Amino acid sequence: MNEANGTLVQPDRTTVLFDTDTRTLSLKKALEFWEESAGSLYDFHIARPESFYTHGRTLCFGELLLNYCVSVEQKLSRSSYRIGMDGFDHYEVQFFLDGIWRRGDGKLEAQAGPGDLIVHDTAQAHAGSASDFTNITLFVPRFLLAPLLNRPDEHNMRVISSHNPLMGLLRSHVSGLFHALPSLDSVQAASMVLPTVELIAATLNGTPREDNSRGVAAAQFNQIRRYVDEHVLDRGLGAERLAVTFGISLRKLAYLFSPEGGVASYIQKRRLHFARRCLRDQRQAHKSIADIGLEHGFIYAPNFTRAFQQTYGMTPRETRAVARRTWSAGEGESPSWFYRASRWGL
Repeated sequence: MNEANGTLVQPDRTTVLFDTDTRTLSLKKALEFWEESAGSLYDFHIARPESFYTHGRTLCFGELLLNYCVSVEQKLSRSSYRIGMDGFDHYEVQFFLDGIWRRGDGKLEAQAGPGDLIVHDTAQAHAGSASDFTNITLFVPRFLLAPLLNRPDEHNMRVISSHNPLMGLLRSHVSGLFHALPSLDSVQAASMVLPTVELIAATLNGTPREDNSRGVAAAQFNQIRRYVDEHVLDRGLGAERLAVTFGISLRKLAYLFSPEGGVASYIQKRRLHFARRCLRDQRQAHKSIADIGLEHGFIYAPNFTRAFQQTYGMTPRETRAVARRTWSAGEGESPSWFYRASRWGL
């Protein structure tokens, strides 16, 4: 049972995971709950900790979580180091119902208000601040949403205006889910996963942001991206092979991958992603770090360490050390954030 008026999490993952209202707790207990929940994903700084509170509800349907949250002014950030340490990999699709969110790096699309949508990618560093707020957030695993997105790595800290017509459809759908899910059983609720993910993808893909002429290019990019993941350990994988396989010129290939820093940069990024997964996998604990680097295209161990640290803010050795602490606790490979969130209600 969650101390903050929680309900039990049933083994069949029924829809309501837990309700929360920290105003029934001491300030110390309230802050501890926020550290356990928000702090599992973000580093945060509360503007007025002496006035802190949060209340809301977390629902589960299939592999998705839906969270309604009210809380106070604060800053939240997710660093490369934290990404490397926890390995969480999902999208947060968040509607602000009240309050203002501001992006913390000074780039475009820097602010969201009531009704606007913000997308966070937990595989990428991000930072922002919020006034006293109310929001509702869908937590969607990458493996469900990324295959449906034209540019799956280009949505971090993206803001979509409430005036966009597709946004209205998605907002109405999410609002309907929030009210209907508690009355559904787990099987009925799980049937809503696919239409929800498809509507999110349609909203993100269909919102005017780029030339319509990029539609064909985006589809082609997704084909190549899937091919890269399927052959990421092949030593001969590179621009020339991709160009021949897909019957396009090297110039066109360079254009498609220019947002990723080029073909070689993208392939290295994916190899590092899979190498990190190996380092965190207890079943591969018998492999040396140098062997894992070699398997993922790094002939020289120092090059592997340097590239890994530049990407994740920690070395391969540190990543494995963090994973070993999880293994020694008897949890096998590091639990997903969805698993951890489901435990808050116990």
